[in-house]
Amino acid sequence: MNTKPRLTGEPIMRILCKTSENLVGYLYQWNNGDVQPAWFDGAMADVRYEPFIQTPEQNPVDPMIPGPRQQDLTQLEKA
Repeated sequence: MNTKPRLTGEPIMRILCKTSENLVGYLYQWNNGDVQPAWFDGAMADVRYEPFIQTPEQNPVDPMIPGPRQQDLTQLEKA
């Protein structure tokens, strides 16, 4: 856990149920680097994370490369 305050957050991934493929929440990344799931109807165990697709205009680092902004979140599959 980061000791800096969480001031702003933005959704970086969709959280989908593995069996039904229904959207069950969003994964947020905070300004201090923390990530946190926001569930619609309570936490679920059998989920997968799907990144949002970025258009080249949305990539502030290099507009010619639509790379992901989020960090490696594979450890959250077991949360």
